[in-house]
Amino acid sequence: MNVKDNQRTRLSKKLFQSAVLELLEEKGGIEKITVRELCSRAELNRSTFYAHYAEPREVLAEAEEEILARTGAYIQKIGAQPKGGGKDFIASFLRYIRENDKTFRVLLVTAADSAFKSRFIQLSFLQLFEYLQVQMDAEKQQFIYSYLLNGSFGMITQWIRSDYAATVAEIVELLFSLNASALSAFAT
Repeated sequence: MNVKDNQRTRLSKKLFQSAVLELLEEKGGIEKITVRELCSRAELNRSTFYAHYAEPREVLAEAEEEILARTGAYIQKIGAQPKGGGKDFIASFLRYIRENDKTFRVLLVTAADSAFKSRFIQLSFLQLFEYLQVQMDAEKQQFIYSYLLNGSFGMITQWIRSDYAATVAEIVELLFSLNASALSAFAT
């Protein structure tokens, strides 16, 4: 396959991914999206769709993988920067979410899929806690992580739902104070 075909394929896939996110925002679920609607929104024909995918769910899965990869790369990038402290790290991550509002709003709030949310939590928050070097009782670690992960994720999704009513600094302070309070009970 030549470079032109590769570029055309990448562009087609990008157009389908963008279209699936737009339709998810409008319809709220992948099961409500037809191939015809997806092709119309992407302004591509059905033969192009079927050259790459069998159903709209595959487009969504590919878009989710790309978003998770970009998010993971971003977290590694901010983790590799000179240590500005945990609050700077979290603030940078929150700004990343806000800068990519449409994508995260659709996938984490509007058309929230529990499998994607779980993978997003595992990828992002576990890396964040690793960076922050959270120490805790090994026997209770899975329960404590579950509490911290789900609470932090819930706060961030509420922040998105509220159209970012609080500042990044306010959310960072809330996350740190609530999580520090919870962790202090189990510090090793």
